Amino acid sequence: MRRARLVIASAALAALAILGAIATTPAEAQRATPLEVRVDVAPRVAPRGDRVQIIVIATHDEPLLITADPPSRGDVLQLIEALPAETVTLPDGSLRTEVVFTVAAFSLGVQDAGALRIYWLRQDGSSGEVLALPPTFEVASALLDDSGTLRPLKPQAAFGEPPPAWVRPAIISGLALAFALVAAFAVRRQLRRRPAPAPPPEQHGLTPESSARRRLEQLAESGALASGDYERFYGTLSVVLRDYLQARFAFNAPALTTPELDRSMGGHGVERWQARLAGGLLERCDAAVYARRHPDPGSADHDLTVAFEIIELSRTRAPAVAGPEGRPRPPAGQPRG
Repeated sequence: MRRARLVIASAALAALAILGAIATTPAEAQRATPLEVRVDVAPRVAPRGDRVQIIVIATHDEPLLITADPPSRGDVLQLIEALPAETVTLPDGSLRTEVVFTVAAFSLGVQDAGALRIYWLRQDGSSGEVLALPPTFEVASALLDDSGTLRPLKPQAAFGEPPPAWVRPAIISGLALAFALVAAFAVRRQLRRRPAPAPPPEQHGLTPESSARRRLEQLAESGALASGDYERFYGTLSVVLRDYLQARFAFNAPALTTPELDRSMGGHGVERWQARLAGGLLERCDAAVYARRHPDPGSADHDLTVAFEIIELSRTRAPAVAGPEGRPRPPAGQPRG
């Protein structure tokens, strides 16, 4: 008898333990879920075919990898876009992850996207899933009223009496007369205008050396070197020297690169020493204009002297070259007094 009581008591305790485990399992599972999920829909009312966003918002205290299945009601909704999850840190230190689905509905009335399945994954490998039900939204017609209802016609617009028949011909005649008067005044003024006197011819001959020398003197007086504008200074030197070689030796020097010009000058009658000076000066011009390697002001002024000397080497007699200050420039390579 005693043994039977013990068996009954043991069975009762086991049953209570099983019932307690069954009763506490949902609570433990609820506590084990590391996030809270809600779903929002925007806008709640949309015209047919317009885009509607279904936003899954998960709040959690620990880092989680969160994904969600898109709405599965393909007969009601058409999935347009699914954006990846984005996680931000809230001011209280917790985390918020959002997953956005963009859908479109073409059936009028209240629409239900159905339950969404959200998956989470911890860093330690544990995982789980949560079901969330988004709110419904309404798809409304884009028509403002019932298009099948007949509406009364709008009243006809009222216009005043048309102008007399003579008004339009009179306006056209007046415009034609005004145009004729303006044209006659312009012709009369043109006939009375005296032709401008022709400019007097220059007294000196425009040889290639004279033209190049005058352009170099203008460059020296322009102040480009004094202001530190080396790009304009050396760019002008290069243009003047190439134009001079073209005019003096009859070959297309401006169209050639500096290495091509250096190889071509000897074959077009340029003296060896003159070609050597021109090639070196053009290389320094390219370095200053394109590579931004600027010399000191003294070296730049010396390069201007070299340009004068290259031009003077073509003359039968080589007079002294005046510098920008009015004193003669010495030939290149000689010290200045």
